[in-house]
Amino acid sequence: MGDGVTGRGLRHDALLYADDHDYLDAITAFVAAGRAADEPVMVAVPAHRLGQVGTALGAFAGVTLADMSAIGRNPAAIIPTALRDFVHRFPDRRLRIVGESLWPGRRPAAYRHCVEHEAMINLALPAYSVSVLCLFDRSRLPADALADVGRTHPVVRSGALARPSAGYQHPETVLAGCVEALPPPPASAATVRVEAAGLAALRAAVAATAVAAGLPADRVDDLRIAVTELAANAITHAGGPATARWWVAAPDELVCEISSHGTLTDPLAGRIPASMSAERGRGLLLVQQLCDLVDIRTVDGGTTVRVHLDLPAPAAVPAPRSAPDAAECGLAPL
Repeated sequence: MGDGVTGRGLRHDALLYADDHDYLDAITAFVAAGRAADEPVMVAVPAHRLGQVGTALGAFAGVTLADMSAIGRNPAAIIPTALRDFVHRFPDRRLRIVGESLWPGRRPAAYRHCVEHEAMINLALPAYSVSVLCLFDRSRLPADALADVGRTHPVVRSGALARPSAGYQHPETVLAGCVEALPPPPASAATVRVEAAGLAALRAAVAATAVAAGLPADRVDDLRIAVTELAANAITHAGGPATARWWVAAPDELVCEISSHGTLTDPLAGRIPASMSAERGRGLLLVQQLCDLVDIRTVDGGTTVRVHLDLPAPAAVPAPRSAPDAAECGLAPL
C-alpha cells in the first residue's frame, strides 16, 4: 500500500475494502508507509472501529486516532475542524490522513453530506502536502454510494490494486449534482418574520420548542447560537427582515431554517475559515460546527439555511401546548 508520494500537493485516494481483515491490512500498510517516511498520521474512523484499529496500530508512534462519529457528526465540519487543525500542526511536513466518513449503518440523511465532504476535500486541500485515504465498505454500501466514490476520488484502490477513477468528476460538478430541493416545512411549523430587534425573542421561542422536545441543555445553547448567527447574518447581508421557521421532525430531530433575500454561491463558505477581508462565512462556519446537519439552498435570489439537531432517543414530540408559541415569546407569526 505504500505509494511513494513525496513533495507538496494533495493525493486523495479511496480504498474499497471487503471485510475486517482487508480493512485493517489497508490501514496498517498505509500508516506504516507514512511512518517509514516520518510523516505524521491521523486515522479517523467511527467509534465502533477505534478499538480494533488502535490495537492494529499500537506499534506505531506518531499516529493520532480520532472518532469520526464525533468529529464527523456533521460531515461539513470535518474539513474546517479536524483536517485543517491536523494539517496546520505540521506546516512543513507531508502528512497522511485515513478517514471513513460514510460507513454501513450511518443514517441516510447524512449520505449526501458525506458525498459533498469528499468532493470538498478536492477543493479545500489541493495545495497541502497530504495523502488522504478514504475507506468504503464495498460489500455493504449500496451501489450508488460506490459510484459516488469514483466520482469524488481521483484514484480508487482495491487490495493491492490502485487505478485512476474513470468516473472522477470535477468537485463543482459533484456538488451541483448533490443539490436537491428542500422538502417544504410542515404546516405545523412555527413561522415568523424576524428583524434585528427581534433576535432575543426568536432565541426564546426556538429554545422553548427545543426544551419541550427533549433537547439537552447544552444542545439548546448550541441551537440558540446557531439561530442567532443565521438570523443576524441574513438580516445584515440581505438588507431587510428574514423569515424563521422551526419544527420537530418526529421522532428524532429538531429543524430550524432562516430564509432571506440574497445569494450564497461560494461552495467553501462554512467549510474553511473566512479571510480577514471576507464579509461572510464566519457565522456559517460556527453553525456547521454546532449543528448535526446543515442544508444551504440559493434559489431565485433567496437563500435558505436549514439546520438539524438530533434529539435523544427515545425522543418525545411536544404536545401542541407544551411550549410557548411564537406570540408568547414576543414574535408575530406570519
